[in-house]
Amino acid sequence: MGRHRLLAGALATATWLAPALASALSASDAQTRAATSLKQVEGELGQIGAAAAKAAQRQRTPASRVADAELLVGIKDWDRAIDLLSQVIELHRQGKASVAAHADASFLLGEAYFKSGQLLSAELHFREILDKGATVPYDRFAGRSLGRLVDIAIQTGRLDGLDDLVARAARLSGADPTGSLPYARAKAYFAKRDLAAAKSAIASVPSSSAWAIQAQYLLGVILVREAAPAPGGDGAGQPTRYAAAVEQFRRVTRMSAPTAQQRHVVDLAWMAVGRLFYESDQFLDASEAYSHVDRTSPELGHMLYELAWVYVRLGDYQRAQRSLEVLSATDPDSREIADGTLLRADLMLRSGQFAEALALYESVRSRFEPIREQVATFLATSTDPAVYYDLLVDESAKEGSEKALPPLALRWAREEAEDSRAFAVIDDVARARDLVRRSRRLVVKLEGVLSGGGRVRAFPELQASLEAALALANRVALARMALAQGMDDVGSASPGGELGRVRAERRSLMKRLAMAPASDGDFRRRESQGEKQWNRVSQQVQRMSLEADRLQALINALERVMRDADKHGVTRDPESRRRFRAEIDDNKRLLEGFRSRINELRDRIDLGRSQVGFGDQRYVDDDRIRARFRQLFAREVELVAGGGDGGSAAEYARAIRPLLARADSLEARLEGTATELQRTAKQRGEKLLADVARESSAIEDYASKLEAMDLEARSAVGEVAMRNLALVRDRLKGVVLRADVGIVQQAWEVRETQRIRVRNLQRERAREELRLNDELREVLDDAEVQ
Repeated sequence: MGRHRLLAGALATATWLAPALASALSASDAQTRAATSLKQVEGELGQIGAAAAKAAQRQRTPASRVADAELLVGIKDWDRAIDLLSQVIELHRQGKASVAAHADASFLLGEAYFKSGQLLSAELHFREILDKGATVPYDRFAGRSLGRLVDIAIQTGRLDGLDDLVARAARLSGADPTGSLPYARAKAYFAKRDLAAAKSAIASVPSSSAWAIQAQYLLGVILVREAAPAPGGDGAGQPTRYAAAVEQFRRVTRMSAPTAQQRHVVDLAWMAVGRLFYESDQFLDASEAYSHVDRTSPELGHMLYELAWVYVRLGDYQRAQRSLEVLSATDPDSREIADGTLLRADLMLRSGQFAEALALYESVRSRFEPIREQVATFLATSTDPAVYYDLLVDESAKEGSEKALPPLALRWAREEAEDSRAFAVIDDVARARDLVRRSRRLVVKLEGVLSGGGRVRAFPELQASLEAALALANRVALARMALAQGMDDVGSASPGGELGRVRAERRSLMKRLAMAPASDGDFRRRESQGEKQWNRVSQQVQRMSLEADRLQALINALERVMRDADKHGVTRDPESRRRFRAEIDDNKRLLEGFRSRINELRDRIDLGRSQVGFGDQRYVDDDRIRARFRQLFAREVELVAGGGDGGSAAEYARAIRPLLARADSLEARLEGTATELQRTAKQRGEKLLADVARESSAIEDYASKLEAMDLEARSAVGEVAMRNLALVRDRLKGVVLRADVGIVQQAWEVRETQRIRVRNLQRERAREELRLNDELREVLDDAEVQ
């Protein structure tokens, strides 16, 4: 009800002030409307405190934050989800969030960390849930948290912690309707190679559980492990060896799979069936199994490559080529794309498609030879392991910079180390540096907001109360301006002396005073105007960034021209080459300077955005103009009442003095309220600034520890990166060599085909000549007889 009264009062004020702002009011209308406005303001003074309560109600609840974070996790926006969930954790620490919200947020936060690759952070939250797993509401997440902890132990190679996880799982309640707890136990036992215990745990997973299909797939993996031949043995060509595992995987494919995760398990089961049939030389059955994999599955690329080999073993080269062609179209960045393209070219060569095979061989060579040269050059010129470490960690090492490696080479290097934690360390360090950088930027923003006049924006309930107080104060000022317009109606247009100077200055302030926000909508519009101003600046900076990208592309093209000039028969003298190279290097340095300035401008824009809004310079100007207008109009009324203007003006001045006194009293009360709110905001801001200073000190402490760990890891991780890049170089060399061999073989096949064709033509010609000679002799013999 109070809010509606406040809105109605603002609308009423706007209604009668609209004509007043457009033209002068009559003296009687000005007094009437000013009195009405002041009465409305007096009736709404109690709404200032109510505004704070309404603002608190409008704040997002912990439950709504958790719901929003769950949507963000669903769309894989990990960073924003982590930010929201961390807020819920902090609210619970302050006693402002329920235990249920904390349980939901803790598990979702662990999931977000896990899926974004931050395994150690995820482990902290999952262990916290497991510690409280015997109590409500954490028991709902105990099984899934245990499963994630098992996954983390396997991925990090810390299998020695599985015994503790199994022991803790045994202490949890056995009644788990979701089935997540026995499934987690099964994974732990499987990781410990206790297959019998794993099978027993799988038997405890209810068939109606959401984890039933994953548990049955794990059972299939266990059966494969049990049927696998001993080391050194040969399991190929024995169709019955994997019969039980195949049947188990087929059982998985017949289970209901309503979710995307479960459908992925079904696709993995079909892949397992196909692989087992391939290992058993049952190629027709393997091709039939592979054909069931969904065309939207993440396994599509692997399936197409493996299916192509099945068709090769069947001798169906045409279908193999089609599978590889689909692979190149649907997953051009697949790890099998190089081998798949070469296999496709080999099949074309075997099928007599010489031109198509040559085109594929040359495409492979043209794509991978420059990468091989770049990697080989980098390895030849960089022997310090720290250089490789910096290459992978430093965010500035991107494609197009002088020492950056192509993304394909780095991706292959990671694949070569997929069983090593080296690249995980690199990812963790890079992510930690990014978090430190973002935290420092956030500290700067918070200090800028909390140390200035806009600190009240950090406290929504105080801002709502202060906005209500300022709106009422501005409405009082507008009522005073209406009285001033009445004075203009009865007073002289251009009086002389002090009255003329005071009236002229007072009139010059009226347009700006009319812009002061007097309602909720006015405050929102002013905020929007400030955002639009910074948006325009941000768009200009973005256009500068696009121009820098265009110049970078031009530099990359020029460098490629310089590098490949000899290959295309373009020759230049050494002096010209040195001059061109010097110009390119100069422009690269200039461009790096421009990018640095662009990044600096972006940081300033972010800081400016954080400081625009309530409490900025516009509100300071409002206070100054409102006070100056009150002072000038009071002096003008005093001068007019003393006979400085005409008789009607003096009478009007004496008549409005009670209204001005009421306005002064109201403004004094409102200014006192605003001063108290500002003092409260300052006190709370100083306390919050102290907290920010402590957190900033902790961030710097973390940064120093990170640098120390970074120095320790540089040598070891750099050695691994150098070794993996050497393996990538060898792999690229093998791909290029196979392409070169294919080109030579294609030329040889074409030559041999042409030789055979010439030989056949020669034989045919010889036979034709012999036949003609025989016919000629017969004709000559017939002529002699006659």
